[in-house]
Amino acid sequence: MLKRNSMLSTILIGLGLSLILTLSLLVYFLPKKVQYVESIIVDAPVNQVYDAIRYQKQLMEWSAWPKETKSTCKVQNEDGEIGAQTIYLNLKGKKFGYQEVTGLTENGKVSFYLKSFVAPFEEDVRMTFYFQEIDRNQTEVLLFFDETLKKPQFLIAYFGGIIKWVHDMHLKDLDYLKAYVESQ
Repeated sequence: MLKRNSMLSTILIGLGLSLILTLSLLVYFLPKKVQYVESIIVDAPVNQVYDAIRYQKQLMEWSAWPKETKSTCKVQNEDGEIGAQTIYLNLKGKKFGYQEVTGLTENGKVSFYLKSFVAPFEEDVRMTFYFQEIDRNQTEVLLFFDETLKKPQFLIAYFGGIIKWVHDMHLKDLDYLKAYVESQ
């Protein structure tokens, strides 16, 4: 009986050490940066697309984020200008994050800083929309996403599928932007 318990203990210790080693290797080798660029063609003039993104009240009309996160939003500061913020509120009205307009180039780009108070793995999150007029009634939109994750908490984002979910949300947002602007 003692021999069997000793063997079981050895196996459990080996499994535990293997798990620790595997997690350590993942923390070391998995990238801390998540970056991608996605694009879509919108059948609308560049100024109309630009305004649908820089004006936070318009953005919240088409964005998938409020519905998907079951949140409500309010705009703080002067909408459409640098410093405008969309505040995300949970169902109880408590603030759980925001996005802030940090850069504007008329009909060229809109940049955002994003902050979540509930994601322990986020260090710095930035997103920029770039606009390229194809012709007077068609605009290419590029969404550049750049996130720096905190180690070792970032394993939550990888194993929880959060990185893929965020990317899928951005793809959904581009489709919603297109539908919104083209219906105006």
